[in-house]
Amino acid sequence: MSEKQAVPIRVADASAQAQEDAQAFCRKTIEGFAAKAAHNKRESQVCFMAVVLCTGVVPLFITLGEGFWWGKAIPATLSTFAAIATAWLQLRKPQQLWSLYRGAQRELEDHETKRKYLIAEYENEANPDKLLALKVAAIALNVHNQWVPMVPNPDHLKVSAEPATPPATK
Repeated sequence: MSEKQAVPIRVADASAQAQEDAQAFCRKTIEGFAAKAAHNKRESQVCFMAVVLCTGVVPLFITLGEGFWWGKAIPATLSTFAAIATAWLQLRKPQQLWSLYRGAQRELEDHETKRKYLIAEYENEANPDKLLALKVAAIALNVHNQWVPMVPNPDHLKVSAEPATPPATK
């Protein structure tokens, strides 16, 4: 049986590794936010176009369509698709998520550039990579904290049997 021996890491190599890790961490986080932003942008635009197109053509089918299929079934189906897309946009809020993720992506790209060229807060920093990692982690946590209230909550979905405001009395 052979034992594996630990290979000592030179200080210069450790420093280069830490720098690469912080910058790789930043780049990976940027790419993750970019992918999420692109997904939510696409989802938002597809749902919005479905709502616009479906609600735009339904009156045409109703007025010009003859028979059950063209005058009733197709318009009803298109109206259902429009209602589902509208509910999806209101409940899931992909347009807000798109904005949130794209904003975080841009902020991280700003820090990546500042770190690369050692400008702004990175200029006089003793360990700019540690600062970069700290900034990336803080931005990611901030995005999470902004995302949590957007998650559909069953309490917000309940329809109250009582009116929101009491009726006025004379």
